[in-house]
Amino acid sequence: MLRHGELVVDTSQRTVHRGDEELQLTHKEFGVLELLLAAQDRIVSAEELLERVWDEQADPFTNAVKITVSRLRTKLGDPPVIQTVAKSGYRI
Repeated sequence: MLRHGELVVDTSQRTVHRGDEELQLTHKEFGVLELLLAAQDRIVSAEELLERVWDEQADPFTNAVKITVSRLRTKLGDPPVIQTVAKSGYRI
């Protein structure tokens, strides 16, 4: 289990709850969230997310990470959980 405030990620069941609501995430969204929570406040670069959540065939110049983080932020709702650190990456 990974927790941040009212956000609970069950890594074995692959479920995510924010408060009483269960969130439906795609495989990639779940992977990004799990990696950011496991990083425990460390900034995770887009390159690291791409390398660890996507496969080795992923284009390093793709905007897939940015799009996935944006969709994930929408699903997680307010107050925001994911912070963008300019020119560095993301953290929770």
